[in-house]
Amino acid sequence: MKNIVLHLLAAIGSFGIAVGLMRGFIQQFISFEDPINEMAMCVLMLMMGTIFMGVVVSEVKDKMK
Repeated sequence: MKNIVLHLLAAIGSFGIAVGLMRGFIQQFISFEDPINEMAMCVLMLMMGTIFMGVVVSEVKDKMK
């Protein structure tokens, strides 16, 4: 149960950072040299969020067995 919650929080955090990058909120705290760097970080955060959600779904399926 503890791992499920941690992975779910990591997924929510990753998606939150990605949305913050898309809306321009994160740029107030982090200055990117190039828009490509910003887009790459956004894509990486979306990928991390997707992977963590996959892990959560897998763990929940295992718990239900």
